[in-house]
Amino acid sequence: MPFGRSFLFLALLCAAFAGASAGVQERGAAVPVYSHGYYLFLADPPVACEQCYVPLLITHDSLEEIAKQAEGQICVLITTYERDSIWQVHGMVPVKPADIEGAARIIRMRKRTYRYQEVTAAEIVRLLEHPLGTIPISRIPLHSDLPPAPSLEALIAAFRAAK
Repeated sequence: MPFGRSFLFLALLCAAFAGASAGVQERGAAVPVYSHGYYLFLADPPVACEQCYVPLLITHDSLEEIAKQAEGQICVLITTYERDSIWQVHGMVPVKPADIEGAARIIRMRKRTYRYQEVTAAEIVRLLEHPLGTIPISRIPLHSDLPPAPSLEALIAAFRAAK
């Protein structure tokens, strides 16, 4: 990608991240302390290169605890590229207790079935601090149908506070 297009892409990516979080900060809403993160590995048959795009689910309580709750929880959904970089910050997604099979480590989300694996706080902070990762790929800004998530900075602060 030529330098001018790379710079333009980086500017658009930064604007997309800022736009996804601006509503939360402008309203003055407190960001909950997030202390759990899970990579979601597709259990359904993949469509095209779907396995390259690994979702990261960030939660306040563990998925095992959410499975025991009456109403569930609203969580942050981010799609990564190969767990190396952030492809898209989707926003806030509801996770209901019925969506989780704790013994099998399975979660159903957005019409797909995944196996989940907990990620260390250090790995999550590394990804949030370096959203472009190390694998050079072209990125396009995508629209999300979910409510906006907290900013990457607010998520980093939440994970640091949880330590």
